[in-house]
Amino acid sequence: MTSSFKQLNARWAELQNASVLYFSALDANLLREAEKHVVSRWRQEGGEEPTRLDGPVPDFGEVIAATGAISLFGGSRHVILREIVPASMGDKDVKELADLFSELENAVLLVTALYKDKRAMTSKKAKMLSEAAAQNGFAAELKPHSKTEVLEMVQQVAEGLGTAFAPGAAEELLERAGADLHLLEKETEKLAAISGYGRIDSELVRRYGVRNVEADVFELVRLITAGRKAPAQEKLSELLALRHEPIAITGALGGSFVDMLRVRTGAESRHSVSQVFLDMHYKGSEYRLTKAEENARRYATAALEQGVLLLAELDGALKSNPLTDKAILLQAAVARLIQLRGSV
Repeated sequence: MTSSFKQLNARWAELQNASVLYFSALDANLLREAEKHVVSRWRQEGGEEPTRLDGPVPDFGEVIAATGAISLFGGSRHVILREIVPASMGDKDVKELADLFSELENAVLLVTALYKDKRAMTSKKAKMLSEAAAQNGFAAELKPHSKTEVLEMVQQVAEGLGTAFAPGAAEELLERAGADLHLLEKETEKLAAISGYGRIDSELVRRYGVRNVEADVFELVRLITAGRKAPAQEKLSELLALRHEPIAITGALGGSFVDMLRVRTGAESRHSVSQVFLDMHYKGSEYRLTKAEENARRYATAALEQGVLLLAELDGALKSNPLTDKAILLQAAVARLIQLRGSV
């Protein structure tokens, strides 16, 4: 759970009479998670389902009509203004929306605002909306989840189901399934049921947890960057035996080496992993790039560039000649990627 959500939970009782809850982000997935979180809190309190109005540029007449209606349950009406894009809104509409935050009488308004880049997030329009929201309720900028936050959220899902992860099991699930929060939540629900709502241990995760090509190739990349030739080739054979398509394996390998090259060139320009994450418009958690940074330490920048080109050529070869022995081409590529390792 992000610190913004922690702040919201800590202040929830205080915010019972708030007019507006405002979340902004560069990633729409974070905004959808915020919406889900708030709606869950509303449902715990009872009342009717919220009215949802979609961006990027809302119809202000519809907003007024929705927020001015009287709730059938006698309490405040819940209205969601989803994924508005302030940069696409006129100055007049932005001002009217900011003014509305202090004029709401029959409704609580949840607003999620999507920004293209950090410059847009610090614009006059953005500041006007966030400041007006903070004055009348709660405003927060959502940032990508760290590995620690992802693990905390997974563990909270387990606790909500009456179960818990054994030490290391949540980390094992993250390694296997990746950092997609929706997938992790569903996997936790599945594993909790299989465990009989007892404890979810690493063996259970390994036996029943999801296996996707990205997670499997992630392990292959770890073996390649560690220079472990035989285990890497064994892992590749395992992926092929599991009927993962060679083109999909190559694509995932290419994505990993592109990640490593991006964080390396970013570091050379004094850009942090977080900045690279934002600049390159990654989604979800920074965990993927954090691991890429670790793996990239074993390669020179020129070697990473060669690795990316090698995998692009492999992708072309696999797609252009359906009769070629794809396993042999992949085995040769893995061997070459290991050879490219060197000191930075």
